[in-house]
Amino acid sequence: MDFEQLKIFISVVENGGFTKAADALYISHSTTSRKVAALEESLNVRLFERDTRSVRLTEAGKLLYNESRMLLQRVEEIESAVRNVGNGYSGRLRAAGPNIFSDDLSGLYKEFCDLYPGIVLEVRSCGLSEVFGLVGSDRADFGFTFSYVLPENSEEYEIVRVAGEKFCVVVPEGHPLAERGSVTVKDLRTIKYISVGEQRSTFTRRLEDHILKGRPRSDVLFVSTLESLFMQVRRENGISLVPYPVARIYGTQCALLDIEDMDTRFDLVVFWRKKSGNRSLPLFAELAGDCTRRK
Repeated sequence: MDFEQLKIFISVVENGGFTKAADALYISHSTTSRKVAALEESLNVRLFERDTRSVRLTEAGKLLYNESRMLLQRVEEIESAVRNVGNGYSGRLRAAGPNIFSDDLSGLYKEFCDLYPGIVLEVRSCGLSEVFGLVGSDRADFGFTFSYVLPENSEEYEIVRVAGEKFCVVVPEGHPLAERGSVTVKDLRTIKYISVGEQRSTFTRRLEDHILKGRPRSDVLFVSTLESLFMQVRRENGISLVPYPVARIYGTQCALLDIEDMDTRFDLVVFWRKKSGNRSLPLFAELAGDCTRRK
């Protein structure tokens, strides 16, 4: 049994016959039949039940088909990894950013790791205010963050949009609003509000000011961390406004609601120094750009 025989056998199964398999592989029908016959002889089993109209897998054939597909896929992965290392696609790529969840960002990481298994991708969690400092001081090769916290002076960085995101209202699971998919600002103006205080960005403060317009400071519960904010929400001590990527991480036992009449949109971005010396970074940068163009 060899890889060529297995590839032809798989093609016969997936194309529903020897003739179509031969056409798909650009080989002769006789070669296809001969290779499958040799495979059956080497295993001393019949792999197909043949009649004039079709071929059907025997139980042994079904087992070989399932196992050989996985085997050949693993062989392709090994070949890809060896080629990547041989071409210099090895090393370490360090990322830094807040503790968030995004399907688009996770998909980008997965695609990169699948394409370049020889490169170790490390992700470091940090506060929003720390991200640019880590990348700027070369303690991280690239960062991911929210567009509303980008510094004004960012000419030395390449910035690529990964996904569009928005803020949501988090309320306790048992709150009267929890059954609704969305709320209005008016719905929120009589409910005690929870804020992280000094850690909030200018953009977030502007959104909060719209919700808290005309309300006394006593209507706001100030806490020091996001973990504390969500703990207070779960204890039914108030509601809050947070980015969806953050709420997906911390918002267990909470309901996440859209705001109907306030524009809270922003972008999730990745960025890196244009003069970075990490040889793996251009590979990630190209993939990030491709992902953006595909959207």
